[in-house]
Amino acid sequence: MSESGEHQMPPAAVLAQLVDDLEFLHTIFAATQLGIADFLDQGPCSVTALAEATATHAPSLYRLLRALASHGVFRENADGSFSLTSLAGPLRRNAPDSIRNSLLLAGSEAALRAWADLAFSVRTGQPAFEHLYGKTWYDYLDEQPELAHLFRTAMTNLSLRAGPALVASYDFSPFQTVVDVGGGQGGLLALILDRNPSVSGGLFDSPHVIAGAGGAIDRLVAQGRAEKVVGDFFQAVPRGGDAYVLKFIVHDWDDARAVAVLERCRDAMAPNGRILLVELIVPEGNEPSPAKSIDLTMLLLFHGRERTEAEYRALLQRAGLTRVRIIPTPSPFSIIEAMPS
Repeated sequence: MSESGEHQMPPAAVLAQLVDDLEFLHTIFAATQLGIADFLDQGPCSVTALAEATATHAPSLYRLLRALASHGVFRENADGSFSLTSLAGPLRRNAPDSIRNSLLLAGSEAALRAWADLAFSVRTGQPAFEHLYGKTWYDYLDEQPELAHLFRTAMTNLSLRAGPALVASYDFSPFQTVVDVGGGQGGLLALILDRNPSVSGGLFDSPHVIAGAGGAIDRLVAQGRAEKVVGDFFQAVPRGGDAYVLKFIVHDWDDARAVAVLERCRDAMAPNGRILLVELIVPEGNEPSPAKSIDLTMLLLFHGRERTEAEYRALLQRAGLTRVRIIPTPSPFSIIEAMPS
């Protein structure tokens, strides 16, 4: 990594690739737990001062920071102090491209235990997480509020990072109402509505998720341009929307349950409505892709999977959606637009 911090990819994307290295994951996880990037946000700091602020052993902290600096995460200065680099910036809690909570989630005991049991999933085709914990990932989150908060905020940060590219790649202005199905804390919906002042929206998710949704979506609710709706998307979704956005939803489920969600949206949408899936598409052949790595996470934690374009077309056809258009975006995601025949 160059000290200047100039990369062909954004720093958050570079970090996401480096996290594939298990040793690096543990190293950067420790630094993130300690909040090192936030302490350095005000400027260079000595190891002694950092150790005092983080209640750590100064010589050991130095060894940690030295290892990270060799990857371009932090920089050791001539006077022995350390400072932020552009690559360390996304580790800050309030960075606009923060991946802090994603890293804390990836390094959590639950995630690491599941990864250690990957062979079980490969042998059986079943989530290692359920084998280890005896319950689904989402049921476990209901019992672990801190981990649930990490998960929800990690998903929100993902939406904020990818959202501008998604909203710039698709014209939402013809719609009157956009429903964000499983929309979490409403980050993507807020971006859509802010860019399209004539459009109103509905944020739809489970009761405990909607209870935690605030910020930008509350501003839009106060303006009368958005509403929060609770429910179960396997049972029903709000009716009458012109567009139903499902970002990183369908990949959570096996084909049968994914089709069920799509059918609920198809049945609820207005005439000439559209379903818009925001998903990673697995490329054919040996081309490297984050979708191929994330697919293993889906195997470990859920009953879902990442899919190829052909697999998405087949899935949508099963749900009675045969007019399909794939819209690439500058982010890793594609928008899959689908309508009935």
